[in-house]
Amino acid sequence: MGTEERYQYDQVTLLSPFAVGVAGKRTFFLAVGEKDKWLRLWMEKEHLETLSLGIEQLLFTLSQEGITIPRTAKSPSLSDDSPSGLPSAELEIVQMTLGYEEGKAAIEFLVQASGSREQDPSQVHCLATLTQIRELRSRVARICAAGRPLCSLCGGPIDPAGHNCPRLN
Repeated sequence: MGTEERYQYDQVTLLSPFAVGVAGKRTFFLAVGEKDKWLRLWMEKEHLETLSLGIEQLLFTLSQEGITIPRTAKSPSLSDDSPSGLPSAELEIVQMTLGYEEGKAAIEFLVQASGSREQDPSQVHCLATLTQIRELRSRVARICAAGRPLCSLCGGPIDPAGHNCPRLN
């Protein structure tokens, strides 16, 4: 078995999370690439939350090292538009890695074809400005917060029909 395809985006303009469906039954994906040439990377909500935490940690570490994130419009921001057309590929995220190289955030995804568990994983590598990565974190937080409210006792999601909290039993 050889390695599968490698997707490379040296300057993403599209790096946005999306949720499809109603709260409690949503599915999540990350659109990565450029408006007309993009990938749909499927993931669990927990993966999105982990990505947000990872970005927060990366930004904190960079600030501790004296690297500042520009707050001006000089740095390209992410597009607010939804991607156009069909994605180049639909993949499921297996693993994510965040890093920093040459003044940009580097995000590496280990992915596999959607629905396939037998193929060797492919790689998606994208570089984003620190401003873009901060925007991504903000968008992820909004999407994750839009779900079902969490129980203050057990942390489990509360369905519209109610919640059987194990801590109250």
